[in-house]
Amino acid sequence: MARSSAVAPATKKQIALLHVAKRELGLTDDDYRAILARHGHCNSSADLNASGFTSVMKYMAALGFKSTSATPSGFGERRGMASPAQIDLIRALWLKYHGEADDKEAALNNWLTRFHKVSALRFVDVAKASKIITALKRMTSRKKNES
Repeated sequence: MARSSAVAPATKKQIALLHVAKRELGLTDDDYRAILARHGHCNSSADLNASGFTSVMKYMAALGFKSTSATPSGFGERRGMASPAQIDLIRALWLKYHGEADDKEAALNNWLTRFHKVSALRFVDVAKASKIITALKRMTSRKKNES
């Protein structure tokens, strides 16, 4: 079973994620290869294409695998740093305050730099995230009261 030339091959990160899923689910090599053959239509992860990767990961998720690398914030769980839920809340509050704009992420980063001495969300730790969330809640509340 050869890789289709019409579909992009799976990336190295995607293949690494498959191996993490295999390890965390406790799959044997035979089970893993059977999943690749049935859902990815290949015999080896090296031959896997992007659509095959998606199919295999859906099946792995059905088996119980949960990846933290694909969290909405994009940063995953990092010790001492803001959680994905905090990052998502900060973005949601900023959107509520700032409104829909093309440059909302850049505007958020500028605000973070100016008032919280952090150049981007990825550098926000847990304590600072709490302060940022409180500030944004107050800002949105004031804006709502002014309207």
